[in-house]
Amino acid sequence: MVTALFSGVIRTGLVLLSGLVLALSGMTARSAQLLVHVQDAEGQPVESAAILVRALDQPREPPSGREEIVDQVDREFVPAAIVVPVNTRILFPNNDDIRHHVYSFSEAKSFELPLYTGRPARPIEFPNPGIVAIACNIHDWMLAHIYVVDAPWHGLTDDEGVWRVSGLPAGRYGVEVWHHGLAEEQQAVGEIELDADASAEMEATVEVAIGPSPRRAPRPGRRGYR
Repeated sequence: MVTALFSGVIRTGLVLLSGLVLALSGMTARSAQLLVHVQDAEGQPVESAAILVRALDQPREPPSGREEIVDQVDREFVPAAIVVPVNTRILFPNNDDIRHHVYSFSEAKSFELPLYTGRPARPIEFPNPGIVAIACNIHDWMLAHIYVVDAPWHGLTDDEGVWRVSGLPAGRYGVEVWHHGLAEEQQAVGEIELDADASAEMEATVEVAIGPSPRRAPRPGRRGYR
């Protein structure tokens, strides 16, 4: 059985597309799978949206932090978006032959790494959930987003707006969509109930703010921006 339970989301929401109970012979551990597809109001896929999944009928335990790297290559942050659990420590190496000045004024995490090359002395810890926008004070086209989450299951949508998770125990789950470009609401929230061995799909339609395309780093050997 797959049941969709909806919350009072007005401008953004999650809609159950289909559910299928799979009978798998010889399977010792029974678990569910969930696919989430995120699209904008025009039906276009939304890439690099953070998906958060929480069990609603189990004790809530924050996920463990880990260590990650957000690099600086060819005057760009790599990756440009990343989702990490709370208490993750992120190192910001500079692999360019020029100095960068990395900073964030975001509410979830404010920090500053003054002009440097190579590896900074220490990583930055992100203890609070939220969206952290990072930039370079010298190269204003450099921008990346760190989604710091307190959900045990999380990830980013691909270029088709899709994210998949497997190994979910049977139960009720809350699903959220985070994206820095949402027009008004930062999160779209819905609920779903899954039986063991269930496979379900959900669709999230979000309203994304339309703005100018970001300037990118100049191409090597050329002036101007791409």
